[in-house]
Amino acid sequence: MGIFDNSKLVDLVTKYIKTQLELVKLDIQERLEELLSRIFKFILAAFAVGITLLFLLLGLANFLNDYFESSFIGYMSVSGIALVISLFIIYSLNKKNPDVPLIDLEEVDEFTNAHENDHD
Repeated sequence: MGIFDNSKLVDLVTKYIKTQLELVKLDIQERLEELLSRIFKFILAAFAVGITLLFLLLGLANFLNDYFESSFIGYMSVSGIALVISLFIIYSLNKKNPDVPLIDLEEVDEFTNAHENDHD
């Protein structure tokens, strides 16, 4: 036997690597649990806000029906307002961000072709 016992050293390194892998697994598991918890809380909060908003809009529609002495104008008004808000939100989500510069595809092609020629 020499100064170092290779089997013990290999065993120690193997155990160290296994321990590090277990720590990484536990860290990932904790992060996933936290993420799932936050998602669940967000869904519950969104559901509560949605129900509240639904009843507020129904109350507004009934108020407008009484005000205009009609049985449907309030509901049509509230649905029209909801449609306008929805279209505005959809438009704002689809609008391109002007702060982010677009890459010129010709420059990318020139760069790619220049590097392809270097390897020949």
